[in-house]
Parts: sequence; C-alpha cells; structure tokens
Amino acid sequence: MNRSKPSRLIAELIAAISALFLLAAGLVVSMSAALGHPLTDRLAASEVQTLASIEVNALFGGDAPTGGQPAAVNPLRAVANRLQSMFLNPAAILRNMLPQVSPGDPGGGLQTSLLNSIAAMSQTRHTLVIGWIPSTDASTCLRWIQDNPGVNVISPTWFHLADASGNLSGGVVPSVVQYAQERHIQVWVLVDNQFSATLTHKVLINPRAEANLIDEIAYQAKTYHLNGVNLDFENVAAADRNRFTQFVGALHARLQSLGIDLSLDLTPDIVQLDDSDAFFHAALADEVDQVVLMAYDEHWATDPDPGPVADLPWVERSVNDLLDTGVPANKLVLGIPLYTRFWYVNTDGSVQSDAVSAGAVQAILNEYRLPLGSWNASLDLMFTQYPTKTGYAEVWYPTSQTYEDWLQLVSNDGLAGVAAWSLAWSDPTSWASTVHALRLNASP
Repeated sequence: MNRSKPSRLIAELIAAISALFLLAAGLVVSMSAALGHPLTDRLAASEVQTLASIEVNALFGGDAPTGGQPAAVNPLRAVANRLQSMFLNPAAILRNMLPQVSPGDPGGGLQTSLLNSIAAMSQTRHTLVIGWIPSTDASTCLRWIQDNPGVNVISPTWFHLADASGNLSGGVVPSVVQYAQERHIQVWVLVDNQFSATLTHKVLINPRAEANLIDEIAYQAKTYHLNGVNLDFENVAAADRNRFTQFVGALHARLQSLGIDLSLDLTPDIVQLDDSDAFFHAALADEVDQVVLMAYDEHWATDPDPGPVADLPWVERSVNDLLDTGVPANKLVLGIPLYTRFWYVNTDGSVQSDAVSAGAVQAILNEYRLPLGSWNASLDLMFTQYPTKTGYAEVWYPTSQTYEDWLQLVSNDGLAGVAAWSLAWSDPTSWASTVHALRLNASP
C-alpha cells in the first residue's frame, strides 16, 4: 500500500483551506475599503449600541417570561452560546460580567427603578448612603425611611450632651431601630454637644465627666443594639483641640470593643494645608471609622451676606482640604444638603433667610409667578432675583445636574459614600436626583 498518497492529499487539502481563508480575509479588507469605513469602526459602533442596551436593561430590567417562572434553559445550548460569545461577541462577555439588577415594581415607574438600582448598588459596592433623621417621633422616622429608599444608614438625632457632668439627654426609639435593622439599614445614633463650646470644655477638662459621657454613650449603644454612633460636636474651642482628640480616641476604643462604629461630623475648615483650629484632622481620622464632611452652610441662616448653601467650587475645596490634611479617602463621607435658602435683603441693609427643600424651589417660584432665573455654570447652581416690598429676594438652588456633579466627587476621589442633611428636607425630585447620580457615579 502507498502511504505517501494519503499524506499528500491531506497536505493539499490543508493548503487549499489556507488559500480559501486568505482569500476570504482579503475580500473582507477590500469590502471595508470600498465602503469607505473600516470594518472595525462599524463593529465598534455595533458593540457600543449593544452595550447601551445592556446598561438600559441593567437599570430598568428587560422583558421577562410571563407567569413569574423563569424560562427553561437547554444546558448544552447555554454552553454553546457562552463559547460562541467568547470568540465572536465581546459585548456578551461584558454582559455576563455586569451585576444583574432585578426590575422594580412595574407600577413604580422610572423613579422606582432608579431607587431599586441604588439600593442594590449600596449593598453590593459597600457605598454608604446615610440619611440624618431629626425627629424623635416614631411615625415620622418610619415615614422618612420609607420615602427614601436606597438609604443604608440612618442617623437619628436622639442624644444631646446635657450638662457639665457628662450626662446625656434624649433616648432611643426602639421601634425605629427594629424597623430599620429588619430592612438591613444600620442605625447610627447622633450625639451632639448642643453647639456649646463652654459646655464641651467643662466636660473635656474633667476626667470624671468625660468618663461618664463615654459610659453613657456606650451603655445606650449596647443596650439598644445600635450599629454605630455619629458624634456631632461642633463649635469646639481651639484650646480644646488635643483634649477633644483624646476624648474621641477613648470613645472609639470603648465602642470598638463592643463592635460599634464611631463616625465624626466635621465642618469645612478651609485653610490650605492647615487644621490648626479645634479639629486635628489626621489624628481624628485615625480614631474613628468614618469622617463625615458637612459640606453645607457655606452661607448660614444668620449670615449677613446672602449666598449659596453649597456651591460646587466650595464643596470641592472642602473635600480637598480634608484629604490634604490627612483624612483617608476611604473614610471620608460627603455630606450634602437637601435644602437651600430664600434670602430677603431689605432697603435698610438687614438680611433674613428662610430654609426650604431644594426640590421645592421651582414649584414655589412658579406658584407666585416669579422668574426661575438662570444657570450659573461657575457655581453649578440656578440663581434668581426678584423685587419685594421691602427690597429684593434671591435664591441659589440646585438641579439634578448639581446633584450629579456633587456626587461625581464621591466617585472621582474614591470616597466612602454620601450623607444627606436631612431626610426632613427630602422630596421626590431631589432624592431621585441624588440616587440617580449615585447610580451613575458610584465606583465599583
């Protein structure tokens, strides 16, 4: 038998197949050139369109089989499709990598879908979404939790430093704690110092009073199974800088032994590379689990000069100041306002202001047929001014673009999350804008 003949036939067959492959490749290249656009460009455009549809489906959900039952899947076909996608469809590979988000209640509309998306994001990406709750009324607290889906931490303002002996006033509302925790929402009770530098100083210079305050906070947190404590000591005297840092360290050590987080609220203190006032940023950051930057009240209630509650350049400077003076990005939470102010400037030079929900401003202006104003690109806010009987009024107010730009800082700087002051000011417009921005900008 001649063994060389089959070998020669096989070699000729391989050569023929190779020639056909090269001919086909040349034909593809020629067609691409003749059509005037590289084939790769058209393929890229196709992939972009496919990926766009993937993102829409991830946000809003796709068509599903009726009847509530998943469609039957042929395992062999599924394997074949997966193998095919590996070689022929890069978009399918990315589709398999994207997190699967369950569609929202079809009756809830766009906002429900966005809120469900941010809720899923906050759980899977460990992004903090904190909502302060300034109420001790159980029904009010529960309503605010229900009205703001996507929050994974609530911070009720339930405790206050009561006296120079380090005692607390206020109390926990157990039904609110239970309701939140059953829905996997952590409870970080807020403890404030009544904004009193004098009272705070008296406690910090008295070791017994300081120890008593730490005992009180730890007792309440342990007794009611709280997840954390949010310390909101403001207007602390610069002379108490080291004492305050030591107090925070001692409180953190005590809470840490109980498995309870400690977060600390800080106001902006924008002096380039300087934190010589009451708050030693780097040392405090070492002693807490989170630092919450209260990036609002750029112009406060009694400010003699009207202005924005928080414009974008000021918020950016506030964030950069804390980062530059030693607060790690992964511990820093950006606090944003859900309110703004109408300013009234009188002919005698006096100024008053009223705080309102940021999302209600346009409705107020429309109701009284007042001008909506214009967009101030440098401040990232809308601004309007109109005459009054005693002078004039003006207001700077955010839009959905403002919220997106604020929240972009969380993504750009790799921050731990966002906190909203407060859920009392929340409305569907401002909250939907906030969670939408979080969904778009959150870092993986």
